[in-house]
Amino acid sequence: MSLVAQLTQKQRRFYESLRKHIIETGESPTTNELMACMNLSSPRAVTQYLSVLEKKGLIFREKHAARGIRLREYADAVETVNIPVIASAGCDNVSVLAERNFGDFICVASDLLCGKRRDDVVSIKAIGDSMVDAGVCDSDYVLVELTQAVSDNDLVVTIVDHCAVIKKIQFANNAIVLHPVSSDPQYKPIILQRDYRIFGRVIDVIRMPQKGDLDIVPLYSSY
Repeated sequence: MSLVAQLTQKQRRFYESLRKHIIETGESPTTNELMACMNLSSPRAVTQYLSVLEKKGLIFREKHAARGIRLREYADAVETVNIPVIASAGCDNVSVLAERNFGDFICVASDLLCGKRRDDVVSIKAIGDSMVDAGVCDSDYVLVELTQAVSDNDLVVTIVDHCAVIKKIQFANNAIVLHPVSSDPQYKPIILQRDYRIFGRVIDVIRMPQKGDLDIVPLYSSY
């Protein structure tokens, strides 16, 4: 009998949801994410499920890590890369981006780079809610390919009047327009008539539900 077959129906559903999250995102979910996904009312319930799975030999947990759950079958299969965190879109001076003067890295599954060279991808923290309907929320980290070769309706990072903004780009009637993607009427399109520079194209979004959920690695880490 397989290890999964030894689980109860609820335990198996919990394990399958956990496994699906890790395989699709390349990282383990946090306790809060598991509570929401499984409709559990307390962190203790999550801990109890994880303890059962660990005793059954299906997972192991790294101590003192917000995303420290590892699948026994999958722990060695996920290749990760460190991507530099260089700025916050919406409030940083252009010199921060131009100099690429960064000191932090974010560890992500290499599959999220979509085949791009690691040196051509950076991470930027999103500030504000103007892109929530495109899946980019306040305090998320976006992975950005450093390129000016963008297409209509791409999500891009653009430098406008010395500030970095994340918007959907459209080319029409000899004009370039940066659109918010939000139902909130306070956010308006930006017509690029001023000094601007396309910095890169968003290739993925890293969700950060709460403080401490994202693994930020110092540049001179001893690990």
